[in-house]
Amino acid sequence: MVYTITKEKDFDDQIEKLKLVNFREYTILHRKIDEIASHAKILENHNKMFNNFDKPLQDYKWVEIDDKILVFTIDAYKREIHLCEYLPKNEVFN
Repeated sequence: MVYTITKEKDFDDQIEKLKLVNFREYTILHRKIDEIASHAKILENHNKMFNNFDKPLQDYKWVEIDDKILVFTIDAYKREIHLCEYLPKNEVFN
C-alpha cells in the first residue's frame, strides 16, 4: 500500500537548499520519506512506527533523522501523507 505524498508550500524549497548544503542528509531524508510512503501496514502500525506526542505536536506524527525531526500527518483513509516541516530537534522540543 503506497501513500500519496503532499507537501507544504515551502517544504520543497527547504529540501532543495538542504540538497545543496548537505547531500548526505538529503539522501537520508529522501529514503526515510520513501520508507514512510511505502509502509504496508501504516494504518495499523503508525502509532508504533512513528512517534506521537500530545504536546507540542498534537495530531502530527514525527520521525527523528539524526538531530532533526521530520513532522508530517497521515490520513489513512485517503492514503495521504502530508509533509509539514523538517526542523532541528531543539526547535521542536524546547
